Amino acid sequence: MKITPSKIISLLFFVFSGFYLYTAHQIQVFSFDENAAFNAKTFPIYLGYAGILFSALYIILPETKPSNVNLKVLEYKKTIILVILMVLYGLTILRAGYFLSTSIFLVLSYIVLGERKWIWIFILSFPFVAMFMYLLHGLLNIYLRDPFLQYIGIMG
Repeated sequence: MKITPSKIISLLFFVFSGFYLYTAHQIQVFSFDENAAFNAKTFPIYLGYAGILFSALYIILPETKPSNVNLKVLEYKKTIILVILMVLYGLTILRAGYFLSTSIFLVLSYIVLGERKWIWIFILSFPFVAMFMYLLHGLLNIYLRDPFLQYIGIMG
């Protein structure tokens, strides 16, 4: 088996998924949600297992068509900016709330990735996040603390 850069990346993703799975098991849930079919731990745990499974399969199985990536044409600047945006998103989500921080993160990410049609940027950020928040909060009864929406009186 030849060790290629994609195998090394898969190994790193395997380690990351294992750490993610470990931290997903540390998520605290309400006592009445412990035995529920879906709670705050469910999706992160399944996501961790899926990451471990797929990265392990990619490491173990042989590559049928090895990819040759020209490292000179990759857009490192955009990648670094997106990582910085993700860190800032993680730092602001508790203070600004899910709706505002996620919408602003999506707007800035679309701009960094090159989208210039403001109608698509708006539609795929604010209304999309609002629909997703309604799905979580209104239909699945998963409470997301959102200081911004509480401040303007939408959430109690």
